[in-house]
Amino acid sequence: MIEISEQRPPEQEETVVDFTKRKKAEESPLGAKEHLRLLIESAKDHAVYTMDADGRIDYWNTGAQALFGYTESEIIGQFAALLYTPEDREGNELEIELREANESGSVEDERWHVRKDGTRFYASGVLTLLRDERVEAGTAHGYAMIARDFTERKAAEESIRFQAHLLDTLEQAVIGTNLDGIVIYWNKFAQRLYGWTAQEATGRHIMELTTPEVMAEQAVAILAHLRLGESWTGEFNVQRRDGMTFPAQIINSPINDDKGTLIGIVGVSADITERKRQEASLRELTRQLEQQARVFNTTLSSITDFAYIFDRAGRFVYANQALLNLWGLTLDQAVGKNFFDLRYPDDLASRLQQQIQQVFDTQQGLRDETPYTSPTGASGYYEYIFSPVFDANGTVEVVAGSTRDFTERKRVEEALRSSEAELQKSHDELERRVIERTAALTETNAVLQEEVRERRRIEAERTELLRRVIFAQEDERRRIAREMHDQFGQGLSALTLKLAALKRESGEQVKLREQLEILEAVAKQLDADVDFLVWELRPTVLDDLGLPAALEAHAQNWSTHFGILAEVHVSGLQEERLTSEIETVLYRITQEALNNTAKHARAGKVDIILEHREGHISLIVEDDGVGFDGAQAFGPNDKGLGLVGMRERAALVGGTAEIESQPDEGTTVFIRIPVPALPREGEDRE
Repeated sequence: MIEISEQRPPEQEETVVDFTKRKKAEESPLGAKEHLRLLIESAKDHAVYTMDADGRIDYWNTGAQALFGYTESEIIGQFAALLYTPEDREGNELEIELREANESGSVEDERWHVRKDGTRFYASGVLTLLRDERVEAGTAHGYAMIARDFTERKAAEESIRFQAHLLDTLEQAVIGTNLDGIVIYWNKFAQRLYGWTAQEATGRHIMELTTPEVMAEQAVAILAHLRLGESWTGEFNVQRRDGMTFPAQIINSPINDDKGTLIGIVGVSADITERKRQEASLRELTRQLEQQARVFNTTLSSITDFAYIFDRAGRFVYANQALLNLWGLTLDQAVGKNFFDLRYPDDLASRLQQQIQQVFDTQQGLRDETPYTSPTGASGYYEYIFSPVFDANGTVEVVAGSTRDFTERKRVEEALRSSEAELQKSHDELERRVIERTAALTETNAVLQEEVRERRRIEAERTELLRRVIFAQEDERRRIAREMHDQFGQGLSALTLKLAALKRESGEQVKLREQLEILEAVAKQLDADVDFLVWELRPTVLDDLGLPAALEAHAQNWSTHFGILAEVHVSGLQEERLTSEIETVLYRITQEALNNTAKHARAGKVDIILEHREGHISLIVEDDGVGFDGAQAFGPNDKGLGLVGMRERAALVGGTAEIESQPDEGTTVFIRIPVPALPREGEDRE
């Protein structure tokens, strides 16, 4: 007689057949085998198949066909390893299980199997050794396998394990309680946050573990809301195991079962002590920053020059009150707009936007001038400077600008040009008279001499007028430079120091520190621009220490501002001082030559040579830039280079000016001025 061992998992209990009552089965009209077959076939939710001693399938019920997809005719005679995964077949798992069944009588089996169509499923079953009890000691006859699809249960178990692991990896405390507030779940971060282990916390009331006495009444009220199925979110002071309290952000939510019945509460909490401290610090720093911003704006709005800042898109992010008054706008109305939005003429707006982008791209400042009529009707001629402001990484973050109205200077220049035209007209008339009266030279010699004297007188008056205008300009420059240095320099220095102090106090507030660094850079740039304008107007070192020191300081300042190397070489002026007029003329000519280099030459280096020889002083300014046609230097195609102005300045002190230049070969300016014997330093100078 063949029997199936009673060793089996509970899941297959309903399909296990007891063959011990053999006699009763034999008395059945169907016979024992037929009775067993019908019983096994009726278990359609279980796969039942048997194997011979070699592992070949020799019986296959309908449940096995439904689970594996093979019909009886397809599977009978096949090795049962066909139903295993490739990796289990490679590992000879079937042979291992058969050996274990031979030794113990049965083996519980849970593993992945493969259907006929190649899909996999997870099954649990029992492999049982079949013995023929009619033979002494029982001879191994074959094996029986009873299996059931547990794929869904396997997936559910994996999901539960994953969810538990997920909750333990959260950097927040997750606590689950029943409706009475008794802890039933306590993740790892809850242990770290509150100091209680999961074993210690489970089964105790949540208020006992986390709630200080002063918060008990509020905690009871919150639990009452939660028992009604309502969520609660907010800040709440909680307590650690050691009695220390701290503020926490709490999110409490009801837990409902599949039928919607409230069965528990889950709470998520996080320590917000640092966040609260940072918020308080941020509020204080914001207050200080706003105060400094008001001081900064008040300082810049107290000057008559226009001050402003552009972002990378060429939009205004700041404009001082003088500029806002010109536009007739408020700061809120101006911020975020570009020159097109502010209705500048299209050609001017396009030029300005391109120049802003040029500063971002080249990381170098520029200077230019333009006429402009504002929407309020104010017209004028303006000189402006755009300067890059760098962040900590050396990238241009914003462009700072300043503009000055020099309409009056323009008017004086126009008047001078008009005077020159009139003088030229008079000169032409005199020439015509000379030609007409050549034939009667003898008779009209006295009249002609008088006319020559008159022309010389007019020319002398013109030269004297020009000299007075120029040196009046120098006096005015000196006064304006002194006022700018005294009024704005001290204010900007104080602002820079205050911003630096705020930056040190900002701690680890990265965004605030970045904003402070931007303001600090803007303040430093404005300070540098004011210093540069003061130098442009009238350097005090020219009056105090003389021309060599002034040229050295201006070259260094100019080189730093435009990024072009400039070197000064002085010979023969170690102890002597030139007259004030000659020093001023040579200094201004040097300024004009350097400005031309910065605007037009695209040079990498400039040499300035000042040399005194007996009877004259010479100045040479030489660059290695792109050059131009030097033959046209003093012609009508000056193109704004100011070369005629250099010659006229030199002529004011009896000097001459010459230009040498060729395309791609640089430019050299030669100035030669006769000088009397020089006084020693400390002696009176005219």
